Amino acid sequence: MTSITLPLVVFDEQRAINRTVIAVSMVHRMLSEDSREWLETELRKALRKGRLPLTSKAVEAADRGDEIADAALRDIGAELQMPLLQGRDLAPSHLQVIAYFQRAAKRPPHKRKPGRYAWYDDWQRNIGICFHILLTCAEYGVPPTRNRQSRRSGRRPSGISIVTAALALNRINLEESTIQQKIWFGLMGELARQTVAERPIETWFRPVSP
Repeated sequence: MTSITLPLVVFDEQRAINRTVIAVSMVHRMLSEDSREWLETELRKALRKGRLPLTSKAVEAADRGDEIADAALRDIGAELQMPLLQGRDLAPSHLQVIAYFQRAAKRPPHKRKPGRYAWYDDWQRNIGICFHILLTCAEYGVPPTRNRQSRRSGRRPSGISIVTAALALNRINLEESTIQQKIWFGLMGELARQTVAERPIETWFRPVSP
């Protein structure tokens, strides 16, 4: 006979959401001081290490006008000029950075126009969301994403679905699909995953009380 597990799943998911609401403030505190400097440093470190998926997403962001990605790619591209002239073997991602650097040299660096809002103004918020997702997956053993059918049926919670609900309780209203496609699968997701690969997410925060 097949057992009915739905009530347990619903209970556990709600408990996870409630605990993640608390974690939101913890991540916010972590990123509230010198967040831009930290983000710029981590992005440059990842570009130096030759992370191809992250480099590709950084180039895409810079091509769309992201001033932070543009500055990082220019700086690392300048660093790579000497190895290039010396004929050293460079990683494909480093060649991608150099190609961007050479293209970007023909125009001024990206600058945000005063008073203008753009999606990359949300760097701090978006990297925080990605840390929430990673923390939730580590805490509850759920996958980070789920497909459209699972979202529609409300079954099989994911790290993103739990974080989406927790953010809503903190008056940050974003669609689950937006977080999944625009943030998790974007530059911020790549940067968060690379950062956590070097330092497990469990070590970033103090335990959250039930």
